[in-house]
Amino acid sequence: MRASRVVESSDVQKVKHQDGTKTINGFRVFRERLGEGSFAKVKRCEEEDTGRMFAMKVFRKLPLRKQREFLRADGGEGMKVRTSLDKVYTELNLMKEICHPNCVRLYAVFDEEHQNGKIYAVMEHVEGGQVMEWFDEECRFRATDHGRGLIPEPTMRAYLSDLLVALSYLHSCRIAHRDVKPQNLLMGSPLKLGDFGVATRMDEEYLVHGTEGTYHFFSPEMCARGYCGHDGRRADIWATGVCVWAFLLGTLPYWHKDLAALMDCIAFETLQLPEPGSSVSQSSCDLLGKLLCKDPEQRPLAEELLLHDPLESKGGQLKPGAG
Repeated sequence: MRASRVVESSDVQKVKHQDGTKTINGFRVFRERLGEGSFAKVKRCEEEDTGRMFAMKVFRKLPLRKQREFLRADGGEGMKVRTSLDKVYTELNLMKEICHPNCVRLYAVFDEEHQNGKIYAVMEHVEGGQVMEWFDEECRFRATDHGRGLIPEPTMRAYLSDLLVALSYLHSCRIAHRDVKPQNLLMGSPLKLGDFGVATRMDEEYLVHGTEGTYHFFSPEMCARGYCGHDGRRADIWATGVCVWAFLLGTLPYWHKDLAALMDCIAFETLQLPEPGSSVSQSSCDLLGKLLCKDPEQRPLAEELLLHDPLESKGGQLKPGAG
C-alpha cells in the first residue's frame, strides 16, 4: 500500500484575524461550514503558501472520549471499552495509507497535545459536493444538479466506473469501506469516495466481523440471523447496487421504518427489480440484478465488474484505474 505522506504535528499554532477567520498551521480556515456532526464540523480552508483549497475536519476530543461502547474482547472472553475518539484515530490512521485519485485524500493531521483539545484533519476538498441528498420528508434521494432529481444512465455509468475503481483499490489493500452511499460519493473529476469513518481492515479471507454503516445499505448476509462475519468486498458491492438503484429511481430497494422489519426484508424478501422501460434500460436492470444478488458468493467483485461487465462509461469499457 502506498503511503500518502501525511503531515503530522502536535504543535498547533493559531492566528485569529479581524474578519473572524483564523489560520491553523498555515491553513486559513473560513467561516463557511461544509458539514457538521455530533462531535466534529467541517470547514473550507486555504493553504496560505499555495492558495490551494482544502476541507478541514475539526474533532473535539472530550465528548469523543466520553462516548463509549463495550465490545467483546479478542478471543471471546471478557469485554473491552472503545471510545468514539478511538474510532477517529482508527479512521485517520487508515486514511494515512490511502492514496488514490478516486478516494478523498488526507493531507495533514494536527493533534493538540491536551487530552481535551482538538484534532484538525486537513482533507481534499471536492467542489462538486455529494452526488445525491436524502430527503426524510419524501423518503427519497434527489440529485440537485439534474432536473428530475435522478441521475441519467450515461452519468450513472461514469459514476459507477469511478466507484468500482475506488473499491477495487481499497479491496486490494484489504480495506472494506462499509458505508458506500450517495452522500459519500463526491462529484469531482473523477468521482471520489469519501468518509472512511467506519472503514476497516479485512482479514486474509476478506472477512469483516461486525456490522457498521447505514442500515438501508446493509447486505443480506449482514442481516441474517446467526451472523458470524461477512466478506467486506461483496458487502461493498451490494451497497454499490443500492447506490445505482438510488441514482436511477431515487428510492431504496428495501424500506421500512422499523429496524427489525428492515433487517428481515433485506435478509429474506425477494427483491423486485424495476421493469425495463423508458426510465430504466434492460442493461441497467441486468446490472442491478448482478450488484444486488442475494447470494454473496454469486455477487461479483469490483475488479470482475471492471474487467468483464459490458456496461459502458463515458470513456468506453469500464476499466480499472491505476492504484
